[in-house]
Amino acid sequence: MKKYNSLDEVRFSIDEIDDKIINLIAKRKQLVVEAVKLKNRDQIVDQKRIDEILTDLKKKAKVKNLPDGLVEKLWKAMIEEFIRYEREFFDEIHNHKKG
Repeated sequence: MKKYNSLDEVRFSIDEIDDKIINLIAKRKQLVVEAVKLKNRDQIVDQKRIDEILTDLKKKAKVKNLPDGLVEKLWKAMIEEFIRYEREFFDEIHNHKKG
């Protein structure tokens, strides 16, 4: 890991990582939109898949020596928000088709 000489340098690097995370979340959202187009409304919540994702991520977080629960809490929040978004988007595209 790089040696930092100031708090500002560390914060700059954190900001760069945050930008990358935002870009990845935006790409994930685009994929969610594509998935919703292929789903029925009752397929929006796939608890088996959610459980598989969280189990896999917990293992990966442990390997990376991340604090217990951090990744799980972040992903649960992200998944919940994407489910909310999927429901809204699903209703929007299907109501648009009817109207």
